Amino acid sequence: MKRLPAAALLTTIALAQQSPAQQSSPNTSLDTGTPPSARAGVTSMDFELRDNLVTLPVVINDKPQTAVLDSGAGAIVVDDKAAAELKLDAADSDGEVAGAGAQAQQLRPVSLASMSVGSLRFEKVAGYAVNLEQLSSSAGYPINVLLGAPVFKDRVVTVDYKHKRLTFAARGKGPACSRPIPMDFVHDIPVVVAELRPTPGAAPLRLRLLVDLGTRHHAVLLGGAFARSEAGKALVRAGVPQQVGHGTGGAVQGSVAQTAELRLGAYRIVEPQVALTSGVGAFDAAGVDGSLGAPLWKEGAITFDYQAKQLCLPGLPS
Repeated sequence: MKRLPAAALLTTIALAQQSPAQQSSPNTSLDTGTPPSARAGVTSMDFELRDNLVTLPVVINDKPQTAVLDSGAGAIVVDDKAAAELKLDAADSDGEVAGAGAQAQQLRPVSLASMSVGSLRFEKVAGYAVNLEQLSSSAGYPINVLLGAPVFKDRVVTVDYKHKRLTFAARGKGPACSRPIPMDFVHDIPVVVAELRPTPGAAPLRLRLLVDLGTRHHAVLLGGAFARSEAGKALVRAGVPQQVGHGTGGAVQGSVAQTAELRLGAYRIVEPQVALTSGVGAFDAAGVDGSLGAPLWKEGAITFDYQAKQLCLPGLPS
């Protein structure tokens, strides 16, 4: 069985999938019932925050499903059981999920005739069917769909955690951002550069981190080559061993350590705790040092502008 490149990633959810560049691009339109605000270029909807996951209803092929918005996924992902109930024609396996946990999961391409997220409508959407049972079990509720890169790419997406409000804006219609953070991509997954100072007198460490709404329990989750570096090993030794996440392959073990400072663009976070693990193979496959997760921004909001390649985190200290 071939091991796929980390073309679509989740960290605590942790998937590696075929490159979205190899998929057909979905056609996106607004349905005939679109409210005036959406026709003007902005549409908003409420969401539930469940186990720090942005949870909302979607409609796939005219059937309602429970979905999670996930910037750490490079594609639309449908649970195997939901795919069978939707009678999706799943192709043969493209390989294995290479992410968190020890159990490998099969990855099968599927095609969705239509998908509606609020008043946004997508047609002919390429995606994947994967067993999400481990994720659903750890979250405590059934998750049928992961909404990845296709819903972020052509619009400005703001997730307001404080008010539990999700907003999709057309290009140029998003909120003003006074301190934008430059953002790059690894297979359609947003990546930012941060500097971590392990102790007050230490030199800062430059890190490339995924920005992942699916990293539920830690503001900073580190792994990959960094976890094997001398600096990473020192943090592991200084930390407290514990379970740091749960992926499609099961529980992820690691440690949690106190650090002195994290700098992210113009933002400065004092004494952040970081989780470290060698159990997320997706970090190695993507060539990143880890991920930023929901606890970092859950008291405020986060805005993704894929076209402008910038991230905004209003409310963080500067």
